[in-house]
Formats: sequence, C-alpha cells, structure tokens
Amino acid sequence: MRISLGRVRVRRRPDLESAHALSLLEATLESTADGILVVSTDGKITRFNQQFIRMWRIPPDVAESRDDERALAHAVEQLKDPEGFLKRVQELYNDPIAESFDVLHFKDGRIFERSSKPQIVDGERVGRVWSFRDVTERNRLDDLKDNLLTAVSHELRTPLTAIVGFSSTLERWGVTMSDDDVADLYKRLSNNAKKLQRLVGDLLDFDRLARGLVEPKRERTDLGELVTSIARESEQITGRHIRVAADDVVVSVDAAKIERIVENLIINAARHTAPETPVWVRVRAREDGCLIIVDDAGPGVPDDLKEIIFEPFKQGPTTTPQSPGVGIGLSLVARFAALHGGHAWVQDRPGGGSSFRVFLRDEHPTVDLRDAELSNTTSTARA
Repeated sequence: MRISLGRVRVRRRPDLESAHALSLLEATLESTADGILVVSTDGKITRFNQQFIRMWRIPPDVAESRDDERALAHAVEQLKDPEGFLKRVQELYNDPIAESFDVLHFKDGRIFERSSKPQIVDGERVGRVWSFRDVTERNRLDDLKDNLLTAVSHELRTPLTAIVGFSSTLERWGVTMSDDDVADLYKRLSNNAKKLQRLVGDLLDFDRLARGLVEPKRERTDLGELVTSIARESEQITGRHIRVAADDVVVSVDAAKIERIVENLIINAARHTAPETPVWVRVRAREDGCLIIVDDAGPGVPDDLKEIIFEPFKQGPTTTPQSPGVGIGLSLVARFAALHGGHAWVQDRPGGGSSFRVFLRDEHPTVDLRDAELSNTTSTARA
C-alpha cells in the first residue's frame, strides 16, 4: 500500500509543479499594469491578461472566442496608422527572432508603447509576446511641462527685458531727463514688475490648486466695490478703458481669489482683442450668489474652444503675439470659481464678441431677488 502511494506521489509531482508554474504565470500576468498578449508562431492567440482586454477595449465575445482575426480587426480600427501597425506585425513574423519597440497613436488621443519579443521554450521559438503600456497621461504631462517652460520663459523674458532697459535708462540719463519722462519710466517699470508678480502668483496658485492646498477664506464683501476697484487698476495694466456696471451686492467670498478672477478675465480680453476694442465688466446679484461678467466686442471664441480654453495651457487665437500668455489664467478662473461652489463659462455676446461669466455661490445668501431686479434696471457705470 505504501509503495502504491509513493508511486502516486511521484507520478503527481510533475503535475503539481506544472500547476504551480501556471498559477505563478497567471498571477504575474494579471498583476502587471501592462497589457500582455501571447500568440503562437502562426499568429493564433494563446494567452492574454485582462489589462490587455481593457486597454484595447476588446468586446467580451471577441475575447472569449480567441479569434485572432476578429481581435486584430477590432484593434486596427482604433489606430491612426493601421497600415503601419499591420506592416510592423508582418515584419516581425518574417523575422522570428527580432525584438521590437514602437509607439502607437490612437484616433481618440491615447498613446501606447508596444514592445515584442519571441517566446522561446527549450531553445525553440514557439510564439511571440506582445506588451502594451498606456503612456497617454505621461505624454500629456510631458507636453504640459514643455508648454509651461516655453510659455513661462517667454512671459518672463518680456517684462524682465523691459525692466532692465528702463532701469539702465534711468541709471544713465535720469538726472538729465524731464520729470515727466522719469515718471513715465517709473510707471513702465512698475507695470512690468506687476506683470512678473502676476505670473509668479498664477504659477504658485496653479501648483497649490493641483496639490489641493487651496481653501477659500470667505468674508462678507461688497463685490461691486471690489470689482470696480480691480477694473480701475487693470486699466493701468492693460491700457484699456473698462466700463463697469455693478449691482450693490454683499456676498461671502475670498476677496483675493475674486481679484485674480476679474484681473485674469480682463487681461484675457485685452490679450485677445484689438487695442480699441470695448471691454465691459458687470456684477449681477443672484438668489444664491452673484454673477461676474466680462464682455468684449472682439472676434469671439469659436464653439470648439468654448470648453477647452478653461483647461491648463489651452488658448484661443491672440491678437498680441508678443505676449501670448502662459495659458493658465482661465484655468485659474474656473478653479477659483469652483472653490466658491460655482463655475465659469463663455458664451457669445449679443452683437458680437465674447461674454465670460463666473457664478459664485454665497455661503449665506441674503439677496432679495426683487431688490436685485430693481438694481439691474437702475445700475449705472461706476467711475
């Protein structure tokens, strides 16, 4: 009897080892973040992991069938360059021992890295292993970094060059210049220094928001008075005359964040319109908050850009190519609005141009809509 059992153990040990190896293989395949596909020498599917199915969005019936032709057809129709994809596959089948690495671009914007090696068992090639890694997010971050560095270097260079130039002029010729000329240079120095301050502030805020470190510090604020003051200061920065019409509305907001919202919207209007283009700023009371509106009579925003311009580094056409901006101003507007429980959007202005709107929700609304409607009909531009 013992002999019989011993024989059974000896006979079953290879099966146990095989099962263990297979289990380890399955666990390894399913634990990786890459999509894995294994095919035989004649191109038949022999194994894949679930990440491969998810990444390539293979329908369940196709996956279960293991039909290589159906799976290939489903994959190819998603790619920007299906011919190049198929050509490279064929090249590798024609060169059984070759290894490969390339990048696949999808019609929907996804990007995969693809690598391939022959599958060797006991020195004999029995198939090919394909590995796919989704690098869409990594490439997006790389693009953001490159765009940021390019834009920031340009935006820094312009005011810094002006500051150095004006400072050198004052240093050399200040004592011989008229008081009016000296005052003009000081004003230009101040404006360019403020540009640098705004740029650094935007970058710091963008970083803090990305890390979730910003919380609104709300206080009851006369929004009409605050926005009017910001608009008047912005006139000095942009060289534009800004027409302001504001309701008398007191809301609980973070005044510093509202200042950035209004300032960025006015600068955006100035950057994307001709110098003589009118710009209007309005504040309107709402039952549960308030509405800030910045209108311009410029070319407007194309429909396909109305949403994406509030994303970081997305910009519309500019009429001031010497100062294209970094591309985070409107993103900050949207994020600061969200911090106040509101949102930002842009729509066409009646009569032409753009109408940028920011709704801010009040923590403790006290506005009577009847008072607000009366104020809307009697509101006049504040000087």
